Amino acid sequence: MHIEWAPGLLQTLQAPSPFFVLADPAAVPMAMEADLKSRWGEQCLFWIWQRSAHSSVEAAQQLAGHLWPLWSQHPQAALLAIGGGTTLDLAKIVRFQLSDPDAAPAAWRANKLPAAHQRHTLWCAPTTSGTGSEVTPWATLWDMDTPTPVKRSWSTPQGFADRTLIDPALTLSCPEQLTRDTALDTLAHALESIWNHHANDLTRPLAIQSAQLVLKTLPTLLHSPQDLDLRQQLSKASLLAGLAMSQTQTALAHALSYDLTLHEKLPHGHACAVWLNMAMDIAAAHSAQVRQDLEQIFACPLDQAQLQLATWLQRLGIEPRDLRQSPTGQQQLQQALGSARGRNFIGSAL
Repeated sequence: MHIEWAPGLLQTLQAPSPFFVLADPAAVPMAMEADLKSRWGEQCLFWIWQRSAHSSVEAAQQLAGHLWPLWSQHPQAALLAIGGGTTLDLAKIVRFQLSDPDAAPAAWRANKLPAAHQRHTLWCAPTTSGTGSEVTPWATLWDMDTPTPVKRSWSTPQGFADRTLIDPALTLSCPEQLTRDTALDTLAHALESIWNHHANDLTRPLAIQSAQLVLKTLPTLLHSPQDLDLRQQLSKASLLAGLAMSQTQTALAHALSYDLTLHEKLPHGHACAVWLNMAMDIAAAHSAQVRQDLEQIFACPLDQAQLQLATWLQRLGIEPRDLRQSPTGQQQLQQALGSARGRNFIGSAL
């Protein structure tokens, strides 16, 4: 994976091959589309709008129906995905062209890559600072064709984008709530990379710096949303957290978040953030290394760090939750700790 980071990066894109574009219309205004098409000329073969609100099996089928015939005609073309986590996740799934399109949903649900497939070149350009999808090998896939929607993961060692184009100027189109919620996701990625069984000497410094940047930058940015310098700082935080998370994966807060998104309709970053104080308390009780890292992030003793995080979240409209105060909550906590993401948490038994 080759990572490039600079404001205005897409305007100066040097494309070694023709490419298709998959873009989120909420993030790419029509004027930007016209400007980019003019700059790229004949190298840009097709432009596809990604209009689905969720990265779902149905959305992936629809996108594959558009892209796979194009790739059959232009097999050397790359796919440039411009958008938030949904757009990037869908691109990461359908960049693997299967010989039997009808078998694709079953393969995606089983997280199995059939032998008969073609891996196409993928370039990712995120328009938010938070999901980290541009630097991880996996993708979220919601299965809505079940009595209760199921969040599945699509993951393969070949899943990394070939090229990541991080242009902080693209995030200027993010409205206030999306800016807040994706930044909260960045903070969750950073902290969950710290209180993680897979944390190591490479991931910890990345996660610490990322968390520090979010805590310092986000409140000010929400008051000055067109400040490109602040957008750059948050973009850097997102990249650092994504790189850390790509090695550790997520943990307890993410395991608990999906139910809140499904049943309370909380945005993903918000749904993760409500659990950070509880996870911090549990993790700090299990690991001296975690306590040391948290005290470095907050530049104060641990008890003050807990209060500082809670106050910071509340000022952003996030009320921390704690499952340890009731038998039902304790049961929910234990179930989450036993999940795939929960088992990454330093407070769970290996």
